[in-house]
Amino acid sequence: AFEKGVMMDYENVTPNLHFFGVKEQLGQVAAILIDNAITHTDKGGTITIKLWKTPHHIHLTVANTGKEIPENERERLFERFYRADESRHRASGHFGLGLSIAKTIVTNHKGRIGVDCADGITTFTVRLKIQ
Repeated sequence: AFEKGVMMDYENVTPNLHFFGVKEQLGQVAAILIDNAITHTDKGGTITIKLWKTPHHIHLTVANTGKEIPENERERLFERFYRADESRHRASGHFGLGLSIAKTIVTNHKGRIGVDCADGITTFTVRLKIQ
């Protein structure tokens, strides 16, 4: 992010959250979403990370400024090997597996993952049920 001049805002992260799950896998989900945001944020853009708890869920959002994903492609992003912009990913060394892996991990933890785009901001949201 630093090398691209991308500003990262992670002030809205609640400390000391506890969740029963595989720590390394949940860390991998966060890493995939942040890496994805860095890849798709133009120089000088912004990434906002939020992590918080409600009575029954833990929520993680990773939002970035940049080109919006067409609505008809959003759910396909979580399919293995799917890439919304073939030429852009091929040059960057991405193979269309990260979001599929993230979805599998979240699903295995009885959670949900989704994406939304509005006003030039793409937001990936993870919701994990507290057991």
